[in-house]
Amino acid sequence: ISLEALSSRTAQLPHIDLKIPKKVIGDNTVDCMRSGVIYGTAAMVDGMIDRMEEELGRKCTVFLTGGLSDAISGCCRHELHLRPNLILQGLLAIYHLNTAAKKQQIH
Repeated sequence: ISLEALSSRTAQLPHIDLKIPKKVIGDNTVDCMRSGVIYGTAAMVDGMIDRMEEELGRKCTVFLTGGLSDAISGCCRHELHLRPNLILQGLLAIYHLNTAAKKQQIH
């Protein structure tokens, strides 16, 4: 969303695809935009994990999900479990629970 806002609300910045840049410091505008979005988001995720683990006093198991999770996961410093379809898997599990409950009501 922030990348879309950056591209659509400025006259000079192009719309770009999200490829992982080879380095954090870009050599051109597009690579700098990619770096900011990808590595910036990864740093935000890492920072949130650090704060949560500090607050809880222990390491956490973290699952990364969503449309851009694969682009971000390799750039994070924490161990993350990539589950791009976690919401769909959860909805399927709820469906199975509801189906099983309906079958029990019938019998």
